[in-house]
Amino acid sequence: MTRRGLRLFFVCAALAAACFAAELPAPWRAWRYSRSIDSPHSDVLNYVALDRKVLSHTENQLGDLRIIDDAGAELPYVLRLAPLPPKPEPPTQPLPSVVRENSFAPGQFTQVVIDIGAKAKFHNLVRVDTPESDFINWVEVAASDDAHTWRIVKARAPISRFLKENIKGDQSVRYSENNARYLRLRIAETSHQFPVTGASVFPVTEAAQPMGVSVVLPLSQIITPDPPAAASQTQWTIDLGDSNLPVSELEFASDQAEFFRAARIANSADGKEWQTIYGGEIYRYNSGDKIEESLRVSFYESWGPRYWRVQILNGNDVDLSSVRLAVATKSRMVIFHPRPERRYRLIYGNARASAPQYDFSRTLKIDPSEALANPSLGLEELTANYADPRPFSERHPNLLWLALGIAVVLLGYAALRALGTPRSDTPR
Repeated sequence: MTRRGLRLFFVCAALAAACFAAELPAPWRAWRYSRSIDSPHSDVLNYVALDRKVLSHTENQLGDLRIIDDAGAELPYVLRLAPLPPKPEPPTQPLPSVVRENSFAPGQFTQVVIDIGAKAKFHNLVRVDTPESDFINWVEVAASDDAHTWRIVKARAPISRFLKENIKGDQSVRYSENNARYLRLRIAETSHQFPVTGASVFPVTEAAQPMGVSVVLPLSQIITPDPPAAASQTQWTIDLGDSNLPVSELEFASDQAEFFRAARIANSADGKEWQTIYGGEIYRYNSGDKIEESLRVSFYESWGPRYWRVQILNGNDVDLSSVRLAVATKSRMVIFHPRPERRYRLIYGNARASAPQYDFSRTLKIDPSEALANPSLGLEELTANYADPRPFSERHPNLLWLALGIAVVLLGYAALRALGTPRSDTPR
């Protein structure tokens, strides 16, 4: 590139940066990034969904987020995870029940009959207690009012555990809601009686309905597996390109008709030392006239690691057909109530800022039927009048080392001069 071309390149780069820069009021100059909140509705609650760019440029795990208006006034907000689809956790207290039968039909199944009592509440989940450490078995669940006439309420569902891979699995089965007195479980283990030490039946629980917000935010493109490195497993090694993203979801895809595989998840700060953090399962199978599937693995949110390693444990099966993977996190919403006739910006990127404390976070109540406005976020802009909030020594660490080096040289020089100067009391 010629000198003239290089000069033109830098001029164009400077103009482009100026086009995506905005000045902030004096109290907010320590925030490096901002985005306009376009067309807020002052008569209702508003929310904006945070995208990957905001997550990657925030500090202190979103503690530096602020909303300010065009006069520099701060607007309170509440940060919430987007509601998940209804998936109630089992209550801590199961219904009173007794196992009436625990038998084995050789070459067919282990059968367990549970008596929930004459006045059973409505129930829809059963958990099998077993000492078995490594297994995957299919379970059929049937219900009956008299223990003679049975109706199937779940034709096929898996229970599993893979302790040798440090994967706890899931020993619960969800089925059609009913208040039958008896439940019958048939565990499809043909070679021997599957050990069942007990079973717990849980009542139906209410689940909050989700708002109209996507519950998952993708953090990567669809990724194909690494080249085969080890037998019996499919592996991905992922560089997110950023160490400031919260990861909590893996989304798998495959065109294989039926499967059930365990997945192992590890992460690393440097791509060299790996730590296994979680294990889960993915599956797809036919259950009567519908397909049951779970292709998302969710785990405790992890901030910081840039590198991720995901392994599907195939056992003796071949790799899943056309298997792909995407990394994601839970969507987050910033909820606020704008004032009339004001313009607003979302600002972020200040490592010295801590999470704010607002009354609004304690007083906010959202009616399930309430409609929230969803203004859009403008393009990310650098703060044109940015003032770095870090102390001078942190902003210029090389100067500190330079000063230390000069001090060492001066001390050495002084020591040499002292050694070379004759003492006044030395006899001549």
